[in-house]
Amino acid sequence: MTHLRYLNTTCAVCGESCRFTIPEAASSVGSRDLDTRPAEPLRSTIYAWVKRCPSCGYCAPDPGKARRGAADVVKLPRYRWQLDSRKFPRIANTFLCWSIIQEELGIPAQAAWASLHAAWICDDEGDDVPARICRTRAADLLRRAWEQGERLTSQPGGDEALLVDLLRRAGRLREARAVVVEGLEQNPQSLIADIMRLQDRLIAARDRGVHTVAEARRFKQPTLL
Repeated sequence: MTHLRYLNTTCAVCGESCRFTIPEAASSVGSRDLDTRPAEPLRSTIYAWVKRCPSCGYCAPDPGKARRGAADVVKLPRYRWQLDSRKFPRIANTFLCWSIIQEELGIPAQAAWASLHAAWICDDEGDDVPARICRTRAADLLRRAWEQGERLTSQPGGDEALLVDLLRRAGRLREARAVVVEGLEQNPQSLIADIMRLQDRLIAARDRGVHTVAEARRFKQPTLL
């Protein structure tokens, strides 16, 4: 059972008092998805990872804190449109607004994570098209992060494995397979190689569904290269 607590803070953008209901820290029991999404019970706490000021719409993990320039981003037309867009679930909008802030402040790696998390919300709501849009955005931001010398993950080959899953689940199968081929040519560590081989099989089957790291560990057949 997940226990709840409350966060009382003052919005760093508008100065209004805010109160948020958040779960106590939870662990992850079981295999992560190929896109790093954790298992339960941590999985179900996602609604509290980013919060929205009910007054000005500032979205952040802690609305009581804001980097310089964040207040200006909150005023941008693209931010205001995203905040209440009917094309995405409400919580997905919250994550996408946080992603826009990170992008505008020149932090594409964090913007990519926020967009991926928005995709997970769309998955839970059964909204396939918005989920694909979020993953496409995350993939583009990931590549932008590379251009700035940033990586999303610390494990060698981890970013490439994540990119493959983003592209595959977004339906960009040809691009995904090109990343698989290039990744396997780098002779990655065992786990990354297993993930790439599983992705190769999924791409060939035009499978855009969710799969886990545990499946990759079990899948030891030769690559389709």
